[in-house]
Amino acid sequence: WGRVRLFIYLCPNLKQLHSVLVASGINSNSALTWHQARKSCQQQNAELLSITELHEQTYLTANSELWIGLNRLNSNGGWQWIGGSPFRYLNWAPGSPSLESEKICGLLQSGNGKWKNQQCDQKLGYICKKGNSSLDSFIIPSGRPIKCPSGWIPYSGHCYMLYRAPKIWKDALSSCRKEGGDLASIHNIEEYSFTVSQLGYKPTDELWIGLNDLKIHMYFDWSDGTPVTYTKWLHEEPSHANNRKEDCVSMKGEDGYWADDVCEKKLGYICKMKPLAEESEKVEVIIPGCQKGWIRHGFYCYSVGQTSVTFSEAKKICEGNKGYLVTVKDRYEQAFLTVLIGFSPVKYFWIALSNVEEQGTFKWADGEAVLFTHWNSGMPGREPGCVAMRTGTTAGLWDVVNCEEKSMFLCKQLVEGATPPPVPTTTPAPSCPDGWHSRAHSSSCFKNGRKHMKTWFDARDFCRAIGGDLASIHSEEDQNVINSLERAHYYQSYWMGMSAFDPDGGFTWSDGSPVNYENWADGEPNNYDGNEKCAMFNEYTDMQWNDMFCEKFGDWTCQIKKGATLKPEPSTTFEYTYKVSEDGWIIYEDKAYYFSHETLPMEKAREYCKKNSGDLVVIEGESKRKFLWKYSFYNDFRESLYIGLSVSLDKKFSWIDGTPLNYVAWSPNEPNFANNDENCVVMYTQTGMWNDLNCGAPNSFICERLNNITHSTVAPTSPAPLGGCPQNWFLFNNKCFKIFGSSENESLTWHAARTACINLEGNLASIPSEEVQAFLITHLKDASTDTWIGLNDVNSEYTFLWTDGSGVSYTSWAKGFPNYRSEVNVDCKRSLNYFDKEAGKWKDEDCQMNKSYICQRNADPKLYNFQTTVPVSGFTLYGNSSYSLISSRMNWEEAQKNCKAEYSELASILDPYSQSFLWLQVLKIGQPVWIGLNSNTSGFYKWTDNWRIKYSKWASEEPKQNLACVYLDVDGTWKTGSCDENYCSVCKRSDVLAPTELPQLPGKCPTSDIRRSWIPFHGHCYYIESSEMESWPQSSMECVRLGASLVSIENMAEMNFLLHHLDAFASDSRQFWIGMYKNVDGEWTWADNSAVEFVNWKEREPTDGYHEYCVDMDASDGGWRSYYCSADKRFICKIPKNEAVPAHHLSGMAVILVLLILVGAGLAAYIFFKKKRHNQLPIDVTFDNTLYCNRDAVPAASDSKYLVANIEQNEQAML
Repeated sequence: WGRVRLFIYLCPNLKQLHSVLVASGINSNSALTWHQARKSCQQQNAELLSITELHEQTYLTANSELWIGLNRLNSNGGWQWIGGSPFRYLNWAPGSPSLESEKICGLLQSGNGKWKNQQCDQKLGYICKKGNSSLDSFIIPSGRPIKCPSGWIPYSGHCYMLYRAPKIWKDALSSCRKEGGDLASIHNIEEYSFTVSQLGYKPTDELWIGLNDLKIHMYFDWSDGTPVTYTKWLHEEPSHANNRKEDCVSMKGEDGYWADDVCEKKLGYICKMKPLAEESEKVEVIIPGCQKGWIRHGFYCYSVGQTSVTFSEAKKICEGNKGYLVTVKDRYEQAFLTVLIGFSPVKYFWIALSNVEEQGTFKWADGEAVLFTHWNSGMPGREPGCVAMRTGTTAGLWDVVNCEEKSMFLCKQLVEGATPPPVPTTTPAPSCPDGWHSRAHSSSCFKNGRKHMKTWFDARDFCRAIGGDLASIHSEEDQNVINSLERAHYYQSYWMGMSAFDPDGGFTWSDGSPVNYENWADGEPNNYDGNEKCAMFNEYTDMQWNDMFCEKFGDWTCQIKKGATLKPEPSTTFEYTYKVSEDGWIIYEDKAYYFSHETLPMEKAREYCKKNSGDLVVIEGESKRKFLWKYSFYNDFRESLYIGLSVSLDKKFSWIDGTPLNYVAWSPNEPNFANNDENCVVMYTQTGMWNDLNCGAPNSFICERLNNITHSTVAPTSPAPLGGCPQNWFLFNNKCFKIFGSSENESLTWHAARTACINLEGNLASIPSEEVQAFLITHLKDASTDTWIGLNDVNSEYTFLWTDGSGVSYTSWAKGFPNYRSEVNVDCKRSLNYFDKEAGKWKDEDCQMNKSYICQRNADPKLYNFQTTVPVSGFTLYGNSSYSLISSRMNWEEAQKNCKAEYSELASILDPYSQSFLWLQVLKIGQPVWIGLNSNTSGFYKWTDNWRIKYSKWASEEPKQNLACVYLDVDGTWKTGSCDENYCSVCKRSDVLAPTELPQLPGKCPTSDIRRSWIPFHGHCYYIESSEMESWPQSSMECVRLGASLVSIENMAEMNFLLHHLDAFASDSRQFWIGMYKNVDGEWTWADNSAVEFVNWKEREPTDGYHEYCVDMDASDGGWRSYYCSADKRFICKIPKNEAVPAHHLSGMAVILVLLILVGAGLAAYIFFKKKRHNQLPIDVTFDNTLYCNRDAVPAASDSKYLVANIEQNEQAML
């Protein structure tokens, strides 16, 4: 979305404006909040645009809304221009300015160039203005004393007089002119401060001044013809209320701020005139009650220090002059001091305030109560220090400064002989209303809000509506009361009255009380993203303070004065009126909306909307956004909801219905295009602000339709047009796929692979179903490395999403994955192809690894080539075998004979590749097919072409004991059935012969029972303990008790045999003790004294770890590692076959026992001082395998785990 940043250069010599378009068509990153926009301008030695002249406005039109410097950020003041230009020209759009309390920043409307107010956090383009301004203050005090008529008060080269006799504005003007003057004009902060502090102004006064717009409507001038360089409007002024002719300006209220009013109103007035003459020489004025050179104001005398000193030195100098470092009791004293120092060329003057005695609490040096503060921007902050008053353009504002810095200072003392006004007597304060809490010496009561959470503005308005305000905190005692309040929610944050809206001012309390105490949490306030202007109590940090985004919903804390009458609470928190349609849609204005509690990926959400004659919502403006936001919040919808805004790959935003994008409401630091795959947008229910995210993330959503549709109508969804693929790409389900990077020098990292796919108008492959998974597996058979796919959790750990934004509707993780225990960053996903049994399964991997990758793209209708989907008869080559799908239905025996007649066998399925290939063929006919697996001859399942089972795809509850023949069903699994059933079949031809079986040595295994099963292999029998866990010595003794020993592994065939039977444990990466250990000579040996002729150590094993003298084997890959003998693990026993097994397991085993005792003695030296360490807790384990029993399990009649008839199978080498 394009944004404009406009610079206006002021050219005072030419008396005209030249506008220069610096950058246009900027993307959405150029859209900023008001405060961010101001900072951007300042970084370029400019300021947000102020418009003070009529001819400036004529240059300004735009086709989108743009921030300007207009604001009402001073909570007590009215409209102003940032940077100090006077607000003397009004150009509001109809209906503006809105009275909504949160709309305190101004913008230039598109098209007509009119102004309106808006929330400052909205992101818009903006206009900067730079250059020398002709509107700077033109008054420079002469410094010479002047003569004024009797009763008139001199200041800065003029004389002033306040009259309280009420007159209409014109009569007041005539009265002033009769005396040779005019109604007062005020040109800077110093002159304003003078008028409210030294003319006898009272908070109850309403006094005409010379400002008016009688000549040109909405354009204010001074009646004396001097330029307008300064304005100080009252809250929500100038208003021109109700279209009345409010053409004249008065000053009124506690601060003496200005308001426009009808000129016929009778008010007092202030006159201003030129002096009678300047004194030829500086006259020394002696003020009664004050020392020589001191100046009187009220009951006190003041002196301006003439040297730069530290804070402590300033205190001593003032005390040496029988005074003290100045304190400031109220705004009028502050205004007087501003007049006193405002034009000084030095930067700072010390006042008596500091927080060094008690960090966080500001105190006057003389112990007076702090009743007033006047902080500068960013103040008081967190740092300890002493307070100094600024001069110049920020005259009078307070900064916290290092106490050892040297500055000028102000001293104060009581007028000699004067009696200061008595301190008000403290009477016992009334008690608090029920449910409100306070402390003994506080005048305020506090209570937390208990209803729906609110924004800062709504919370403040709520507290004011019941007769109070948001809480203000002035001491640790107040803070302790807050900490003790009952809370409606745990671990929530609560709004307080502190804010810092005015960039030219510091923190203020909404009730106007002084900011003399702080309790910020660590790192706060940080004004994150330039957009945190309001403060909260944070329960996570023991109710310490944190600055936050003001539009966030939160709980709140109100205060009310003791004795004040508590007013009724506002009747509702949701101010919008709406209806509900027959089918549950929310009707508001001319649209109907559906808010979904269900979470769906964006495409599925959009499908739902379309089925109900709508689409995802389009948000064209602020009022609609606020309705949707507040409705979703107050009705407890989920954290975020999809809206109809989408992002293209080139990061351009558009509404899904083509509506022009002329309004956005991004959250701070959004959109961020994280991982370059966030192409959809949600609205947060907490703030109503927007965030880009991956379209596949399940979210709630908002549908929109015209409200004249009363019944949902299911609109048929048009399927995507069929297409074809470029050469060497594979077509499946109207998508094209291709595997890249088969050679090592062509492999790429995950991000580079995705970029390569995007450059081919596609993306890394997403796998939405088992059918697509199977299709891709068939093409991985000849791949040399693992391949990247589009699944990742880059943006949110363990939240896996497809990078093309499609929903995650299917997963196919390898055993033990995703790896939640990984110590490295493994955010990207790969498809396996090197390990036959796990081929095509997914593992998470470091994204920086180089691998091959699978790209996908949409099929191109231009390349569509009609092909029949009827399977071709005859044999089809796949891999090293050919297959033929027989559509004629017959029983298993007939199917086998039919295949043999074609010089083939019923198909054996030896790996995931052939399984996937054959299942895809089965899907074409939609019927199950017989395969070559059965248990008719040997009592256990075996392929008819003599291949042993090293891969299986059994359905749940399979195989069934009483059914001998097996078919491949349409769901892709193997199922047993009656051999007399009639099914289709699949034949297989292959030149690859099954390996010759190793001969079984004579002998038998110990009798299996319900507790344990022995598995024969070659000349030995094996028992796998799958439930109990023991240390290595205890495991060894348990094997001896059974007449066996811990297993020795003599070759890869034996290793593969064990891995085949440990397959059920591979997903948990479990380890089993084997019989290898390190003897006293440091040699690795087998417990049964077998020769060590074969090892299978893991990488970097065995280690030299302390006491790692025993060996375990990983069930997932067969890898060995050395480990602590004291650790508890499962174990495997091994015993030679015997013609007759002893009735008692210990008989005839004396030799082995003696040997084991010797082994134990050898180990004792190593493990005597060992510490018992359990690397896993015992787990009850059962698994579906026909060859073992859980030792402590009780079998069900139909449980396949206990088919001990299968144990005496003719095992062969696992080659």
